[in-house]
Amino acid sequence: VKVLHVKTIKGKGLAKAEENQVTYHAPGKFDKISGELIKTEENQSVKYQDVFGFTLLELAKHNKKIIGITPAMPTGSSLKYMMAEFPNRAFDVGIAEQHAVTLAAGIATQGLIPFCVIYSTFLQRAYDQIIHDVALQKLPVIFCVDRAGLVGEDGATHHGVFDIAFLRLIPNLIIASPLNASEFQNLLYTAQLGLNSPIAIRYPRGLSNIPFSVFNSNIKCFNNIKIGKGKQLSFGNKIAILSIGTIGNSIVEICKEEKYNSKIAHFNMLFVKPLDERILHEVCLKFTNIITVEDGVISGGFGSSIIEFIQENNYQNIQVKRLGIPDNFIEHGTIAELHLLVGLDICSIKKEIDKI
Repeated sequence: VKVLHVKTIKGKGLAKAEENQVTYHAPGKFDKISGELIKTEENQSVKYQDVFGFTLLELAKHNKKIIGITPAMPTGSSLKYMMAEFPNRAFDVGIAEQHAVTLAAGIATQGLIPFCVIYSTFLQRAYDQIIHDVALQKLPVIFCVDRAGLVGEDGATHHGVFDIAFLRLIPNLIIASPLNASEFQNLLYTAQLGLNSPIAIRYPRGLSNIPFSVFNSNIKCFNNIKIGKGKQLSFGNKIAILSIGTIGNSIVEICKEEKYNSKIAHFNMLFVKPLDERILHEVCLKFTNIITVEDGVISGGFGSSIIEFIQENNYQNIQVKRLGIPDNFIEHGTIAELHLLVGLDICSIKKEIDKI
């Protein structure tokens, strides 16, 4: 038997990458001669990952029961901030998603509050553990589902588009997806106050709506959120648009145009499960045309849950158009390119609205 042992060096050929392998794992654009990262104006906004990292650190300072867990993603997820300050309360378990989830379940049985942060696409690996070790026991594990939705250039293997569909069928599991960074912080704050069920909070890769200059992770600025409650953001009278997650910001932008402001009633649902049934009854009694918008797969997703609600409550003559990811794997591209490809860009959404 012959064994070939190949020793590789991460970043081989670029000195800066060899010296700083973590930073250059997924660096974005850099100067090909010097290796320096190219700064853009976008870098002045806070990434959702840092919103998570700094907020969790702030919460952990005030709540000693909080434990952080990640499977080999401390830098990408920004759990690194808590790991640096509280090394005995934050753990990188390596590339072992199943173990991360079961560890979180065990920690929850002891009255502690585990925040288990995993990329959406890798959470799929721990599906059995989510069901059997967490949801079945109704343990209050807080799943922070990072990189939910289309992630861009990493392509089909990394898009986090299946989580709504595969999580919403699990009993006892709360599912939330914030519209913006403020809602995200409030969800994290609410979850650590103590829930009677596990919760999955899904959020995208990339920039939030908050510039670094005004970002605030002070616990005094956070508010408790009522589980299962959405909010109406615009008050038109022709079409109801129900959105979940940050893709709802496209609807917010559309509603700024006078043509659409009087036409669209926009509801930021915030929770996929439980749904805000008060809002849904109100919508079904008032509107005959509904559009649902999500950054996950259409099949079995958020929009499907709205159709199920309409059918179960025997509402008649309501047309529902679901916008989301179609039934195929989406390849590489910028977020803008991919949104255009799947019909989630603002112009494509307007065309769907104009058809009604």
